[in-house]
Amino acid sequence: MKDAVKVVILSGAISEERDVSLRSGRRAHRILAQHFPTCLIELESNSLPKDLDPRRALIFPLIHGNFGEDGHLQRLLEVDGFIYVGSGIPSMELTINKTLTKNCVAEGGVPVLPQIAFSARKPMEFSFGDLCQRIGARELFLKPNDKGSSLQCYPCRNATQLAEALENVRDGEWVIEALCRGRDLTVGVLHGRALAAVEIRHGDGFFDYDAKYTAGRAEHIVPATIGEDLAFRMRFLAERSFALCHCRDWARVDFILREDGEPFFLELNSIPGFTDTSLFPDSATGCGISPEDCLCALVRGAMERHRQRFL
Repeated sequence: MKDAVKVVILSGAISEERDVSLRSGRRAHRILAQHFPTCLIELESNSLPKDLDPRRALIFPLIHGNFGEDGHLQRLLEVDGFIYVGSGIPSMELTINKTLTKNCVAEGGVPVLPQIAFSARKPMEFSFGDLCQRIGARELFLKPNDKGSSLQCYPCRNATQLAEALENVRDGEWVIEALCRGRDLTVGVLHGRALAAVEIRHGDGFFDYDAKYTAGRAEHIVPATIGEDLAFRMRFLAERSFALCHCRDWARVDFILREDGEPFFLELNSIPGFTDTSLFPDSATGCGISPEDCLCALVRGAMERHRQRFL
């Protein structure tokens, strides 16, 4: 097996989602090492490890957030000639940007919530009442335009809460959208085919970082109890979003199911988490695909691209 292609899992790097990335990488390594020559590299910087041969290494990036999901890592990999699991540079550059992603899927017929994007470099021009009127909502939700894992998100139910939230807006691009009451749902997509819809129940607040990654803080209903017709529509919208954003291999699409039963696209995660509390493995399990089979399918798909390139 001297010349066998090795699966090289990359995790870590430097971002606010480093800890989740490390956990994803370690779980994936435990599973994939049973099936392929595999190694795990936990990056300590936002750069590629040295001494990897693109002919002998297939890269499986599990780096969440900036660097891993904004196209930077993929650009470095392509410059050095590596084949890798996941979407390419244009798709990554699009989906890291929530505003551009929502505009893209909305043009393709996927329902989205109204929003206003702004830069922290400029003062917010509108009052709470003005924003509510422009968006058509009674309550607002402030979040970064380019971060995942529900980091730095602020429900704003009145002018005071909005003012307090804006005090934390010091740099970057931000989005204000309607604070929509309803049920949180997510749908994984594997090789262009939607998996099962999963409902996340997490108490009265929004689905924040702690609820996502702390065991017992949220309940995953797999598959979601939403009826066959709505489940079919959710899968269709997830596949449609995946295709419109030119994704490859896998992704996870998040929705809010409004109280009137209408689903709205929230965002697309181009490198879903694979921790013990992550949603993508549950979405796969909900339609009879084990986490093990899911990871192996991703590797085999990329292996075929590797074979076409180098053999």
